[in-house]
Amino acid sequence: MRPAGPPAGGRRRAALFVVAALAALASSCATDQSRRQAAGWTELGNAWAELGEWDKAGDAWSRAMALDPGQGVAGYNLSRALAEAGKYDESIAMSDRYLASDPGNAAVLAIKAYALHRLGRDDEAVVAYERVVALNGGDRASAFNLAVLLESAGRPDEAMARYDAMLALDPDDAGASYRKGLLLAAGGEAEAAIPFLERYLAAEPDSADGRRAMAAALERAGLYLRAIEAYAAMTTADEADAAAWFALARLRLTKADDSAGGLSALDAAIEKGFKDSAAARALLADGGLAAADAVEARLKRAGLLEAGPTDEARPGSRTDGEPQDTSQGGSDGAAGA
Repeated sequence: MRPAGPPAGGRRRAALFVVAALAALASSCATDQSRRQAAGWTELGNAWAELGEWDKAGDAWSRAMALDPGQGVAGYNLSRALAEAGKYDESIAMSDRYLASDPGNAAVLAIKAYALHRLGRDDEAVVAYERVVALNGGDRASAFNLAVLLESAGRPDEAMARYDAMLALDPDDAGASYRKGLLLAAGGEAEAAIPFLERYLAAEPDSADGRRAMAAALERAGLYLRAIEAYAAMTTADEADAAAWFALARLRLTKADDSAGGLSALDAAIEKGFKDSAAARALLADGGLAAADAVEARLKRAGLLEAGPTDEARPGSRTDGEPQDTSQGGSDGAAGA
């Protein structure tokens, strides 16, 4: 989750040249040309931001504001720079200063909402994001972040309504599809979740979390052969994924009556470091378990039938409520803040 994208684009070499030129301009302006000088500092800040030098960008924008408080672009960018630098209290203070004269500035409100979230003040962040979305319905990043925070606040129905609204505008919105799929699966509607998770994976085929959510949804929907294929694909993509190996073993041994394949996958899970003793005991207690004696022997040797970690890596258990990285106009991305 990010407040916005970089204020400028271009290549690093060009940006370095611009930094040098603008630094000379900003320092050489006469004092009676404060507005021109402020504009120079603003552009210098933009150039530093393009290089990811947020502290230097913030310093330049601060100088611009000191020379000309009416430098609106510098005010917004300074709030952004402070947030990017992790100075969230200062970012909020700067945003409030700007909003005092322009309370309807949705872009600055979005920066403030982001900073509030990063400080753990999610109730206030929700209120701020609601205001942003009301002011600028086209801000997809803020709409998405609002929905994710509503999920985290235990308001899934409101979050679902937000995702539905986003998907009504853009049916291919990968981020909204993913979050809606997770909500549906968590609410017991695994089969309904599958098309939305498929849509997400079509856009983000390398997403490990997406593949795990899909496999779990297929299993919960009773589509065991497809779930086995999904877990097998996960082990191919990441041979070290012990949880995926165990899930593959569990389904082969309890749903496919595939003793050889199941035991092979179980061996791989143990070799890769699977430690979820609760899941191991649940597997052994399954009435449909094939090769039960061989499974028990392996689990005992691995120490997985003793009291220990529970649900450490249960497949499909991830329901990460953290807002994702939705920089600059999109919500399809992975990641969270």
